[in-house]
Amino acid sequence: MILLRLLGVGAVYGLGFMFVKSLFPEPFALLILQGGGTSEGNLTLISFVYIGVGLISGLMAAPIFGGLLLLRRGSGDGNPSASRLTLSLALALLMGVISGLLTLGAYATGILPAGGVLDPLRLIRASNFPTGTPLLVVWTVARDLLPAGLTGLFLSPVAGGLLQRLYEGDRPREQKHYELEDI
Repeated sequence: MILLRLLGVGAVYGLGFMFVKSLFPEPFALLILQGGGTSEGNLTLISFVYIGVGLISGLMAAPIFGGLLLLRRGSGDGNPSASRLTLSLALALLMGVISGLLTLGAYATGILPAGGVLDPLRLIRASNFPTGTPLLVVWTVARDLLPAGLTGLFLSPVAGGLLQRLYEGDRPREQKHYELEDI
């Protein structure tokens, strides 16, 4: 039952990420309408792969994040509260890392054409500094963190409650006490 809920949250975050990611690094949603080919190759294929990677990364990240939350819940630490925003951003950033790795994989396997401006492997292969290659790989993965963070920010009021309930588990909610001086 928890897995189905997590897949639902993953689908919601994946769809949100798909729409936000379609604006970075280029407005792929607009390029789909243009069709045809350019120096990057077939724009429709590139757009669908970039957008599809966003959805797939959401579906992959939610069960992984849910498993981490369940492990943390079982540890019995003394701080049972976490905000919706914190949990939502953590899930979204994990989703961004997975998306960056999937994008690298799409270029490495030849699903996306090599040599274009958006091809991160072209920069990685052209690096001639000892620290350049690892730094470029990290940058390639990190460039998906901005749209992922925006997705987490926008979706925290919508789906953050489920993540918060999963994190808190069976613990009762903490009752807030107000004093007359606080008002």
